[in-house]
Amino acid sequence: MNLYVIIGLEVKEVKKTILGLLVVCSFLSMIVFSQQTKAIDFSKNEDKYIKLCSSSSLTNANKKTCEEFNEYLSEKNKNLKEEIHNTKKELSETKNDISEITEKIKTLDNEITAKQKEITYLLSSIKRVEKDITEKEQLMRERLYVMQTTYNSHWMIDVLFGAEDFTTFFSRLNSLNDITAYEKELIQELTKQKDALASQKKTLENAQTALENQRQSQIALQDQLLELKIDQENKIAENQKESQQISAQQKKIDAALESLISQAPSGGGGSYVAGSSEVGNAIAQKALTRLGSRYWWGAPGGGYGDPTSLNNPNANYFDCSGLVAWAHLQAGVNVGRKTAAGYSGSGKAVSRSELQAGDVITFNYGSGVEHIGIYIGGGSFVHAAGYGSGTRGQYPDQCVKTATLAGYWERYVYNYRRLY
Repeated sequence: MNLYVIIGLEVKEVKKTILGLLVVCSFLSMIVFSQQTKAIDFSKNEDKYIKLCSSSSLTNANKKTCEEFNEYLSEKNKNLKEEIHNTKKELSETKNDISEITEKIKTLDNEITAKQKEITYLLSSIKRVEKDITEKEQLMRERLYVMQTTYNSHWMIDVLFGAEDFTTFFSRLNSLNDITAYEKELIQELTKQKDALASQKKTLENAQTALENQRQSQIALQDQLLELKIDQENKIAENQKESQQISAQQKKIDAALESLISQAPSGGGGSYVAGSSEVGNAIAQKALTRLGSRYWWGAPGGGYGDPTSLNNPNANYFDCSGLVAWAHLQAGVNVGRKTAAGYSGSGKAVSRSELQAGDVITFNYGSGVEHIGIYIGGGSFVHAAGYGSGTRGQYPDQCVKTATLAGYWERYVYNYRRLY
């Protein structure tokens, strides 16, 4: 084979090999570049990057990262109008709820703390950049004086330092043909740092405005919280006062009940006599199924130690108004849980001659309406007889029983009502 052909083939192979290596290197560099340029999510770990970028000595890689972090802070603090609008909207939509307001104040505390960290970092960063700029400017002046001495002429200093601002100074300096590559690089660094300084100062201004907005929002929420707490304390005081008044009134009722029940005849009433109302009959019959159940003040459905609800068909403890509420509900009539006095103004009034099974009778012994029973027809009624708030099922004789209306009880009748 011809020697030139062999050499030609070998050259071609070498070219192919070099080309292949270039393609591989290019591919690898693309991978590395793509990994290096992958965006960092600074929002997930701001404290980490504030600490990193506050360091006095940074590697080139860290410098790049910190530049990106500063850009992130700048973008973050740009949308002030929207942020202030959203904060005001949140405040206007905040309910008058102590727990919700407290939670929002706590959130603002965290936001204010984070913003203060940003501002502290920006202040230190600005000082560092300003110091670096000052040093580089001094270095530039010194080099220019050396160049001036070399050229034995003052024209360069006169032209450059005759500039009315730093931008013009750099523009004139950059236009000179006599400056070296080092000076040009120094110019580029100074220009970049001047831009970074201006950007960071603007970011700082925005961050301070955002912080002030957060503080004002927190003050507004704290005022709102204070008003709510004062209102709550006033209500608690009113409730305590009302509770004391109820307690005093209850003592009177207890005394009246004890006197009323203790003086009443011990004998039972007559038998059940049906009325003309199906609902009334059902109420009376339900009440009669509880005969012998012990008296428990507040039961059922009124709390005070007895957990049984009104809708429990097997309730075993009753006070006078509890029996009325329970019997009505079991008969399909929900009259709510009230006191004897409450029922004395409910439903509609009926006369003595109109009474029929299922109607209620309220009694007054001198301290307001203290007692209530359910008429069962034939001049008798069924009631939960007890001495009041101190009775909690401990006395067998204080229980659900029947009584004759005529005679003793009729003297203390307050009114007759039909609740269904």
